[in-house]
Amino acid sequence: MPIHPAYAQVSALLAAVFILIAGNGLSNTLIPLSATAANFPELSLGLIGSAYFGGMLVGCLATPRIIARAGHIRAFAAFVAIATVATITHPVFVDPLAWAIIRAVTGFCFAGLYATIESWMHDKADNIVRGRIIALYQMMNYAGSAVGQQAIRFISPSSFVAFSIVAAALSLSVLPLTYTRSDPPEPPPAPRLRLAWLFRISPVGVAGALASGAANGTFWSLAPVFAERSGLSAGGVASFMTAAIVGAALVQWPAGRLADRRDRRHIMLVAVTIAVAAQLALVWFARSEAIVLIGLAAAVGASALVLYPLASSHAQDLGGRENAVEVSTGLLLAYTIGAIIGPTTAAWLMGLIGPQALFIHNAAIHVAFIVFVIWRLWQRPPGAEKA
Repeated sequence: MPIHPAYAQVSALLAAVFILIAGNGLSNTLIPLSATAANFPELSLGLIGSAYFGGMLVGCLATPRIIARAGHIRAFAAFVAIATVATITHPVFVDPLAWAIIRAVTGFCFAGLYATIESWMHDKADNIVRGRIIALYQMMNYAGSAVGQQAIRFISPSSFVAFSIVAAALSLSVLPLTYTRSDPPEPPPAPRLRLAWLFRISPVGVAGALASGAANGTFWSLAPVFAERSGLSAGGVASFMTAAIVGAALVQWPAGRLADRRDRRHIMLVAVTIAVAAQLALVWFARSEAIVLIGLAAAVGASALVLYPLASSHAQDLGGRENAVEVSTGLLLAYTIGAIIGPTTAAWLMGLIGPQALFIHNAAIHVAFIVFVIWRLWQRPPGAEKA
């Protein structure tokens, strides 16, 4: 069977994603641990996480015009440059408000980076291989994140060296794109952010992005705190986060392959149902041995972290290649709205109930999504969706 040309056309982009996310993966674990070491108030941890997604919200609004003006490669380079500078200012200004502002700037840049990458991917893919292309993207995403997470074992969370490593990785991510022979997509002539239009054509895609933001954004912001307060060491925290990443990476390809052959909503429904069970198990076993917590983290990663790429592929199927930038930024906007609300709400609940409130919060979000998908399947059966 011949290899689909889309795989070769996105190979350099996949290499850039690996390097970029290795830096960001280290940063995602580094920020809450460094903030805890600096004795930041508990609520500020959630606010710093929400600030990142607040920056993403603004980035979602600005990115379509930036890509239209500069093109995909130059936009990517500009976002990386700003994110690099923002990263190395963390150890210079050790203050909750300053870190919230820095994280907002970083979030703005990563909204642009994700929209650039994902619209590029979807432009090169068609519906026949879209799920598998996005699966490869997510596998590189999680592989890079796992490498970054493990680096925390060897460096002090509060040292300047740690933030310098993050900045170096972000900068190096530009290199693969400078050598690629694959042409980037043509910039859209007049992109607009039309969330209402996107919801009309793909309600489940938008709802899936919103639920992913509220649950997964909360997970990345506060799971290191949950792991530490459940009795894990710094190495155990890294293993907990890495287990979730590895679990997600391992199921991306089979989930994408299944979703290319079946109604993507069915695969979302199965994944999120498993996620609810794994999260409730983490609530019940919050004080168990490290191996139990790490195993359940892998189960959460293999289920909850599959939702966004499935929702994205589902929406892109219905949106059309010519609207790839608008669909990507619209889904990122929905994700960001959820991720702004989620970390602060979960941090407040954790202050009232304890660290296990994180997974009570996320399980409730996923139950609501399950109900919505079942309702949509009744409203628009698989045959009608395909038509």
